[in-house]
Amino acid sequence: MLLAKHTILDTMISTRNADGSRRSEFLALGAGGVTMGEGLLAFRSMGLVSRRATGGYLRQGETMNSTSVTRRGFLRTSTAAAATGALLPLHSWALAQDGATDVPRSNNHTGYEKIVWKAQPFPIAQVRLKAGPLKDMQERDRVFLYMLPNDRLLRSFRLTAGKPSTAQPLGGWEAPDCELRGHFAGGHYLSACALMYASTGDDAIRLKAEDMVKELAKCQFPNGYLGAYPENFYDRLKKYEEVWAPFYTYHKILAGHLDMYVYCGSEAALRTARRMADWAIEWVEPLSDEELAKVQMTEHGGMNEGLFNLYALTGEKKYLDGGLRFEHRRFFDPLAAHEDKLAGLHSNTNIPKVIGAARGYELTGDERYKSIAEYFWQTIVDHHTYAPGGTSNNDEGWSEPDTIGSHLAPAGQECCCSYNMLKLTRHLFGWKPEARRMDYYERLLWNVRAGTQDVDGMLMYYVPTIPGGWKTFGNQYDSFWCCTGTGAEEYAKLVDTIYFHDESSVYVNQFVASEVSWPEKHARLTQETSFPEEERTSITIHAEKPVEFTLRIRAPHWAQGIALTVNGRPEHVTPEADGYLALSRMWKSGDRVEVSLPMALRAESIAGSPELASLAYGPLVLAAEMGRDGLSTEMIDGRGRPDVDRLPALPMPKFEAGHAAGSGVSWVKKSEEGELRFRTANQERDFTLRPLYQVMDERYSVYWQRMSKA
Repeated sequence: MLLAKHTILDTMISTRNADGSRRSEFLALGAGGVTMGEGLLAFRSMGLVSRRATGGYLRQGETMNSTSVTRRGFLRTSTAAAATGALLPLHSWALAQDGATDVPRSNNHTGYEKIVWKAQPFPIAQVRLKAGPLKDMQERDRVFLYMLPNDRLLRSFRLTAGKPSTAQPLGGWEAPDCELRGHFAGGHYLSACALMYASTGDDAIRLKAEDMVKELAKCQFPNGYLGAYPENFYDRLKKYEEVWAPFYTYHKILAGHLDMYVYCGSEAALRTARRMADWAIEWVEPLSDEELAKVQMTEHGGMNEGLFNLYALTGEKKYLDGGLRFEHRRFFDPLAAHEDKLAGLHSNTNIPKVIGAARGYELTGDERYKSIAEYFWQTIVDHHTYAPGGTSNNDEGWSEPDTIGSHLAPAGQECCCSYNMLKLTRHLFGWKPEARRMDYYERLLWNVRAGTQDVDGMLMYYVPTIPGGWKTFGNQYDSFWCCTGTGAEEYAKLVDTIYFHDESSVYVNQFVASEVSWPEKHARLTQETSFPEEERTSITIHAEKPVEFTLRIRAPHWAQGIALTVNGRPEHVTPEADGYLALSRMWKSGDRVEVSLPMALRAESIAGSPELASLAYGPLVLAAEMGRDGLSTEMIDGRGRPDVDRLPALPMPKFEAGHAAGSGVSWVKKSEEGELRFRTANQERDFTLRPLYQVMDERYSVYWQRMSKA
């Protein structure tokens, strides 16, 4: 397998200072013809030596003379996508999206859906990122995917199937003795590669993943079972013996193969997925409802979603019935009755089930499933969401409603939960396009998705909420947490929600430098912006001939005084009932819409904790910088959470209670230099603040304590 053959792969190296802070530098790697044999060793074969924690990549025997650059500067000069950034031709399979991006393939042509989305995202292959923060994230993720050698990913699958492997084993949750092994190597990895191919057109990443599919097929047992651990794990499950989430892992592997079919057209992947599903259906078939309910006490994730998606792709009713059989009634019944009984439940295993409920509604028209999905979403957003937007407490679960302020912890806001809430949000928006859904999506995107990947492409497990916490990251070969997998997928599909459309409208949901092709209208839209570092965006129309449609631009709840111009002339438009600004006209090539998105500082109340508040600027949650004292490289790298036993939490920042929550925060001033930097004034102790997504290698707090005036 060739690594980005015929391209230059530009990458960032990361050097640590003595206090654990990073110094980022730029290095262009000529990648033509480099094999993927041993990941980092592939780069060594080019004369590169990797020492991630102590200096990044250096040419052997050579002193590098590099200049420090910003992340945007790094990717603005990058040519990594030069050969692959064009919009893909729209093959029949590229019309589809499956559970990874949640637009049913059959919405377009096969007719198995009972509920068709009122607004649908453009296929990923029709949207491309331009230089900006999200493009940076995508390219770092692409490097990460390339640097994982197939033989190491396949090792446990081969050994389980009785086949030889001399590859070095992976560590972390893919280690030979980890009962979750295979979830990333045979699941998330395939999904991420498939999504990356659709998002960039990088054929080399598709070929690498296709090779994985072919080799995994050789490891599939005659009865259809495929796993990196033996089939007898499910015997333990049936006997109610301790075992770590075999169906959770099975779902990830199934979803990975479905994504390879949907985005890469892999018929081999679909064959494997069908046989996997047949095995799962046969396994649960003899169980009574009571026996299945006991089995479902062990984490099993989105098996209902996976089987529903397979039905949508094939039309075979056994997969619809299988998805219905995997319904977790103990979890669904209270939600259907609009009862919040989430306290004590594990967050990440349950959100995918609700995504499955959304798919069940779309495939059957069952209003109960719709009610479950809508009630769950609103309940999480209103009563179980931390200031940055994430959910889950220190135990990876939910607490009682409106008790977030009592559960600030080093291990809150599991990244998988944010990934899955974004997926669920897409469903609800598709059913009824509303700006409030995309406001929430934006909050998650910029506060707990952006900023959870370091300059080396390594990923976080949790986003700490405890004052004085800090961000920690996995490493290349010895982490592979659940959030490593969802993170690798997230940064591969950042284009999937920027634009939606119906027959006569295009929805601009997110303010991201990008372009979208709309072949039905023979038009293309480009969005130019440095958002959120600037408070504006512009959209230019490119059309073969004048074309009529409605341009719908989200009016964010935080933007007071939003203003539009078309070709330099002011347009006086107010948001419609759905929260979008609508511009309907005959558009011609070169028409340009400028959007002013004024941001302001505001303090936000914390439900159930009137003594606490958070600070935001536009969609960005601000973090108080609390220094690097006590931090070191080994406290940041390779760890899932901050070690607060070793480096205890710090006192929460305080402000006088006379400064109420709401618009206008007089005690915080923005830097006059144009950067997203802020400073408190006239407080007991003053702090510098910046957006949470920009905080790296520093202790911080996103919560503030109100103090009474003396």
